[in-house]
Amino acid sequence: MDRASLETSSTFLPACSPAVESNRDLLRQVLLLSMPVLAEHAFHIIVGLTDTYMANHLPKNAPAAASAVGTISYFLWFIGLIISSIGTGATALIARAKGARHRSLANSVCGQAISAAVLLGITVGFAMYCSNGLLIALTGLEGDAPSLAADYLHMLCWSVPFSTLMFVANSCLRGAGDTLTPALSMIFVDLVNIFFTYSLTRGAFGLPEMGFNGIAVGTVIAYIAGGILLFVVLLAGRGGVRLHLHRLPPHWITLKRLFRIGIPSGVESLLVWIAQFAVLHEINRLDVTNIIPTAHSNAIRIEALSYMAGFAVATAAATMVGQSLGAKNPRRASRCAYLCYAVGGGFMTLCGFLFMFLGPLMARGISPNPQIIHLTARCLFITGFVQVGFAAAIIFSGALRGAGDTLAVMVLNLFSIFFIRFLGVLFVTRYLHASLTAIWVVLCIELFCRGLLMYARFLQGTWRHIPV
Repeated sequence: MDRASLETSSTFLPACSPAVESNRDLLRQVLLLSMPVLAEHAFHIIVGLTDTYMANHLPKNAPAAASAVGTISYFLWFIGLIISSIGTGATALIARAKGARHRSLANSVCGQAISAAVLLGITVGFAMYCSNGLLIALTGLEGDAPSLAADYLHMLCWSVPFSTLMFVANSCLRGAGDTLTPALSMIFVDLVNIFFTYSLTRGAFGLPEMGFNGIAVGTVIAYIAGGILLFVVLLAGRGGVRLHLHRLPPHWITLKRLFRIGIPSGVESLLVWIAQFAVLHEINRLDVTNIIPTAHSNAIRIEALSYMAGFAVATAAATMVGQSLGAKNPRRASRCAYLCYAVGGGFMTLCGFLFMFLGPLMARGISPNPQIIHLTARCLFITGFVQVGFAAAIIFSGALRGAGDTLAVMVLNLFSIFFIRFLGVLFVTRYLHASLTAIWVVLCIELFCRGLLMYARFLQGTWRHIPV
């Protein structure tokens, strides 16, 4: 597809049309926006499962290696979340600009977002490199897992500026309504990751056998390749948004708008990560043999089959709500959000049933250890009951962010995660001395409560009048 046809098909969606669209028309747009993201997330899941499978099947220290990989995923998550202070603002502003047909503003936001992303990536990568030992000590890992995780994190730091550029470039393109280009780019990145992880871990295709370190090196190679690729894509221009070099120097008015939306999301993400990291610490310290942390990590990897689909639909919700409000059509924005929840919530509920009835089979697919399989299946059974609420938390928060209502999302997320999740896990681990099963009950109760809070905020309708 050439650039002109791509801009016609994906940049100016019918959000700006004054005609009333049917639910079928809106559903088609939801699918057009979410399916490429879903395909991208599917490859992310495969990458995560590949890393987990390779670690679980190493000839030595498999539980420790799997626990280290699961813990490092929280640092990968941290990188993605901290950059959301820029990505969320870029998505909302570019979506509004595209809805208003203001191409030059969209390009200006893109340039400022990329500059900020690279600077933030260098800062975060350097900080992580210098504090490697402290960060690993805070994870609560036991046995051989801390040294493995430290080696992984040390190598990962070199790729952080490239990964932050990659994430923000994707946010810019999606705000413009082009979910296909970032999806294809990320699928390429994931394929590079899978190839080098497998080859370097096993010594296949003439590459050296590096064992556990091969998992880390494969990730680093993929992220560097992804950052370079997305930079070139933006320079060429896709989806009606383009990176011009003269847009890179600071433009304080645009930066102020960008961070006014993004900083609440960034602060929220950082505080949420701290709470989640504290929960991980509580789980890691439960078992010196790393059986419990590995089961927890494996269950999350499998659960990603559900919630990654929810995040794909949430991306569509954010884009469609933002474009609808940019076109002064709040009624369409509301319809889009509900339709996205019907699609995403329905899929996640179906996944919940699969977790409950096929959990042992799924767990057996990534670990040969009977104890890990048993614990993983129990966690999946519990989470199967709350997928409908989890979907509400993901999709309605995405719709609110697309409207620019990031402050309210931040407050609700922090309240739920700190006062229900974090304190609940502390209570069952420190005072009840409960097992991983009890922890997952607390985690799932929190997800359902968070979904109720996000939906209640959406029902208020304040998001229709948020200035950006």
